[in-house]
Amino acid sequence: MNSAATRILQAAAAGIAAVEERGIGLDDYLDFHLKAPDLRRTVSHILFHYFRRRASLRRDLARLVRKAPRPAVRHILTTALTQIRYCDGIAPESAVNIAVELVRQRYDRREAGFINAVLRRAMTEDRPEEPETPENILPSETLKHWRKRYSPEELQQLTAAFLTPAPTVFRCRRGGELTAQEMDEWMAEEIPALTSKNLWKFYSIPSPAPLLASKDWDNGRFYFQDPATAATMALPQYDCVVRALDVCCAPGGKSLMIAEMLPENGQLVAADRSERRQRLTRENFQRHGWSRFPVITAEPWNIPEDGGQFDLVLADVPCSNTGVFRRRPDALWRFRPGQLGELAGLQQAILTAAARRVRPGGQLLYSTCSMEPEENEHLVAAFLESAPEFSIAAESRLLPNVAHDGAYGCLLLRQRSSKSI
Repeated sequence: MNSAATRILQAAAAGIAAVEERGIGLDDYLDFHLKAPDLRRTVSHILFHYFRRRASLRRDLARLVRKAPRPAVRHILTTALTQIRYCDGIAPESAVNIAVELVRQRYDRREAGFINAVLRRAMTEDRPEEPETPENILPSETLKHWRKRYSPEELQQLTAAFLTPAPTVFRCRRGGELTAQEMDEWMAEEIPALTSKNLWKFYSIPSPAPLLASKDWDNGRFYFQDPATAATMALPQYDCVVRALDVCCAPGGKSLMIAEMLPENGQLVAADRSERRQRLTRENFQRHGWSRFPVITAEPWNIPEDGGQFDLVLADVPCSNTGVFRRRPDALWRFRPGQLGELAGLQQAILTAAARRVRPGGQLLYSTCSMEPEENEHLVAAFLESAPEFSIAAESRLLPNVAHDGAYGCLLLRQRSSKSI
């Protein structure tokens, strides 16, 4: 049996179980459970296809299987079916054989025979064609929620974005933009700026391989990041920022953008509640040459007060992730509109804690990668009712499409004469 292919099948099936049974985000599973780059790359390819096509795959299984097997076997079956239907990296016959042998070795011969029969029927059946409509592709709860806000045309555009794999995009450190020779050799294309403040250059590239092989990757010249990030991070006025705080920083992408805008004597504190994710932040800070900035693990309301107040505080809060479904397709399947109130309560608490660290006359930047007003405009409006010393200076909203993610950002200014919250 092909051991490498078996490892891939096992890891992908484990990823489905992690997301659907234990509520682990797909990005967390890939970041912390799959360290080998080749394994991660192949498994992520399978899992992204699975979550984009989950509705169709479930209809396939309902047609092919009268009684679903136990969860562990079902995840293997689903993974193999995804490979047969949507992955071109393995021959369908091989995908069937590997799944059957894995079930035979780990579980039961009868279950292996069942898997064999189902998958071979899937290979030979005359499968009905389905139009790629929102009804056939999007999770039912998400679609019901979005129908209250978006037109049929907008829903179809969101569906197209959901099905379109996100390209490999990255930004260059300020002053380290690609040369004409690099763009030609790497077949890179500059991505048009999404804001009039063209502070960072973003590029798309067919494959990340030349980027990762470049010596400049190790010295922090490049960072994988979606251009939608710049729409939010361009909102502050950086010419008056010397001291900055990021209260939810991990893995550090937006903190790195702030660091690049600080003067030579600038100070930055990068805080996050997750020590595990802060390890990634430290790695990113070290690679990009910002090791002098402290990376601390603390809840937003427990960040040590001895740091005083700051010129700029960023609250990039945990959110539903509905704006980044191209890169986190599991987000739409985990989205529950009924839980928005609880999530907004956490976001409000974080924003309030962040506001206390803004000096009079300073800036507070609120950010999500959500499309939901409950997490964005409505939440900011509720915050302003309880904190009248703040006012909106600028706002940015982006819906996701095939070119970039969705994002929301709101820059709030604190009155110069205001007292501590």
